[in-house]
Amino acid sequence: MKTTPVSTMGLINATRETRANLQFKIAEAQKEANTGRHADVGLSIGYLTERTLSLRNEMDRLKTFKDTNSVAASRLELSQVQLNAMADAASGLVQTLQAARAAPSSAGVAVTDAKAKLTAFTASMNTAVNGAYLFSGVNTDVKPLADYHGSQTQADVAAAFAALGPVEDISAADMKAFLDGPFKDLFLDDANWANLSSASDRAITSRITNNERIATSTNANEEPFRLLASAYVMIADLPIEQLGEGAYLAVIDTAMGIAGQAEGGLTGIRASLGTSQERIKSANDRMDVQLGLLNEHIVAIEGVDPYEAQVKVNALLTQLETAYALTARLQNLSLLKYI
Repeated sequence: MKTTPVSTMGLINATRETRANLQFKIAEAQKEANTGRHADVGLSIGYLTERTLSLRNEMDRLKTFKDTNSVAASRLELSQVQLNAMADAASGLVQTLQAARAAPSSAGVAVTDAKAKLTAFTASMNTAVNGAYLFSGVNTDVKPLADYHGSQTQADVAAAFAALGPVEDISAADMKAFLDGPFKDLFLDDANWANLSSASDRAITSRITNNERIATSTNANEEPFRLLASAYVMIADLPIEQLGEGAYLAVIDTAMGIAGQAEGGLTGIRASLGTSQERIKSANDRMDVQLGLLNEHIVAIEGVDPYEAQVKVNALLTQLETAYALTARLQNLSLLKYI
């Protein structure tokens, strides 16, 4: 007959292995209770891992679209703020000019107002966010509009006006012909406008979904901006206070008409950008639904019941406590107590 030797040390080593195994299982169970998914997804769901990876890749793709859409939406929102300010300024100029038309003695007020609005207009056109200019089209790193004062355009305006002859001798008809001809061409002719604008005619386009691309900017070369600039210059830089009554009224009436036309054009641009904003919102709403469905599928495959996981944790902790108690009792065993 053969007996297997048993020692206290052998029993203690056996419980040590049990404790290590229990501690590992407890760590996994606690992770599952905290995250709501299997601690080792690949081991737990096997071949379905490929399916969840595909679903997660799709979620990442949708999240990337949402991130880029957020940038585009921010650009559109800031553009709307500046466009709204420009439209309000154009409306304010019309009101100022109406007062100046009724009382020519207030022409100086109109000149001061136009100069201030021209400066503010240039600043608005050169608005930048994180180093990217809003109204430069695709040339986002280039300031779209140069300062009128000291520019080639100002020199050209002065030269064209000087060709009319003595200021006091300019008739209403001559002034109207000048404003509708040489003066207008300095702003609406592309080659002349390039003396002020460095913007690209191409607007920024953004892919907001897998198969949807939209324009998400405008640029300083749009006609409403040119018209508004010409209206401000017409009042701010022409010597209207020295003109005869007929020529004076021709300038005031023309500037009022151009400012009103520019305001209407700005409204059109705002509406177009507003459509882009709505399309981004709709795209994001659809992607939120898709993300929710994808997440539900992933949870259904990878997920565990957090309550069951917590019960498992408690059960394992109880086993671990029992193992520690057994180890303590084994360590207290000694033959000396029985001799």
